[in-house]
Amino acid sequence: MLSRDMAVDSLLHTAAVKAGAGAALKVVLDGIPLLKPFIPTRLRRTAGVWSEERIQRHLVRAVYARHGLKPARWEIDGVLAVAQSQGVLTPLASRAGVQALLSTWIPRGMADTVLRYTPLDPLVTATARAVAATWAAGRYADGVCKLRRAGADWLPAPVAGMLKLTPAKLRDWSAEALALALPPLKLVSGWGPHAERAERPPGKR
Repeated sequence: MLSRDMAVDSLLHTAAVKAGAGAALKVVLDGIPLLKPFIPTRLRRTAGVWSEERIQRHLVRAVYARHGLKPARWEIDGVLAVAQSQGVLTPLASRAGVQALLSTWIPRGMADTVLRYTPLDPLVTATARAVAATWAAGRYADGVCKLRRAGADWLPAPVAGMLKLTPAKLRDWSAEALALALPPLKLVSGWGPHAERAERPPGKR
């Protein structure tokens, strides 16, 4: 049987990847039509269910349950408010971070080709922010529960260090989320015809 810490880490990983994939789906469906054909059909039907906030709220409740606790609504709201700041501060919200993630998600040469026709920066940034914020929500909830079990009421203010997902793990989990939303093999194998259509004049497509 998994220890409580290992079980919580597994919850955080699953939720962070799913939230990242949900964020990627939203960006593509709302604003990158050229990539829509590469989204698996089953995910298009569930895109609305994979909202970042919904997943994070479920994660906080699941973490509390692992500790035998039940959060009040204000506790969940407080945890999510703290977590959102970590999404904004994610180290992948930089050009170098975006390039590192792109090379993890799809082959480097393919990334350069896709970038010619598609604004991938918003896609990658939204994915990484969702992953980072979801991780932070779960980790913060776990810390609150541990203190609650020890007799304290809440975490002290300076907790930023414990909420930061390492850059390598953030990159890998974000790439995993992107691969879930946009499978790289499907993207690589099917990109050619879509690129050709993108190059044609509007009247000849």
